[in-house]
Amino acid sequence: MVSLLDTDRLPAADRRPGQVAAWLEATMISRVRFTEPPLPRRARLDGWDVGGIPVLRADLCGELVLTCSAAGAREDAEPTVSFAVQELGMALQDQFGSQRVVPQGALALTEVTSAYEYRWSGRGACRALQLPVSQLGLPVDVVRRAVPLAHRSPLYGLVRAHLAQVTRDAEQLAREPLVHSLASATIDLARALLASAFSSGRAMDDVVAETLLTQVRSYVRQHLTEPGLDAEQVAAAHAISVRQLYRLCAAAQFSLEQWIIHERLEGARAELSDPASRDRSIAMVARHWGFTDPSYFSRRFRRAFGLTPRDWRRIEPAATSLPVPRAELGVTATATPH
Repeated sequence: MVSLLDTDRLPAADRRPGQVAAWLEATMISRVRFTEPPLPRRARLDGWDVGGIPVLRADLCGELVLTCSAAGAREDAEPTVSFAVQELGMALQDQFGSQRVVPQGALALTEVTSAYEYRWSGRGACRALQLPVSQLGLPVDVVRRAVPLAHRSPLYGLVRAHLAQVTRDAEQLAREPLVHSLASATIDLARALLASAFSSGRAMDDVVAETLLTQVRSYVRQHLTEPGLDAEQVAAAHAISVRQLYRLCAAAQFSLEQWIIHERLEGARAELSDPASRDRSIAMVARHWGFTDPSYFSRRFRRAFGLTPRDWRRIEPAATSLPVPRAELGVTATATPH
């Protein structure tokens, strides 16, 4: 965590509303203003990097307005969507001709390079992650039309719960070995939410299928260390048959079994690189990541990375980004039951 601003640590002269707003604007995309004369009782802004996704938590008191005016919107700024969970208080959002009350616990989407206002009174806190539209893989005009409709999507509850947990547990998640996989799943879910808000008919069916696959991937990542993880367990967790699961994976040219092995190998590789795990034997690391046969683990590890687990562990920490996994791992092969 990086504490970007904490007025409790500032001298009184630097806690004037205008000065606090300037500190906030130095970090946030939005313009900030406090509309009442008294000093805000407290302002704190913390930040995390969760697999390349910036996460911010703002805890602010006063008559607060986060805004971007039509005149102030910069054409050269990269369009970016803020996905904010209102942690404390109740906010009012106004963008693209739509006003919405955002109660505590709700998710609000804002395209922060277009004109908008987001305000609250008294003490409020929100946790937000920001995704450039370029990462979402959707046209800018589609995103801007979908943003005010996102709360009506059938995927809203699912994505809200996911983002609430990711932003709440950012400190812990940022340290996870497979945090980049989590970041990828988060982007997939954000994309699905926006696409579902904009789409209908057959396009909506495609979005639901894509979202289910994202849920499958997320579930697998959370259970990678369980030796018994298999297609039957994954299918039962999502209330579908094994045949439906394989059909879903096949449509995405995605091999479930090979991908599970790939993710487990990546987790084991990260753990072997961690100096804190030096007192754990290679066999213990293998078992932790679901490999009950050390010989099989060693063969698959060498096939994927070109080195044995023992040789990999000997590499200096600065070199642990190399080598890359080899193509023969086959994680994009069509899934078939084994």
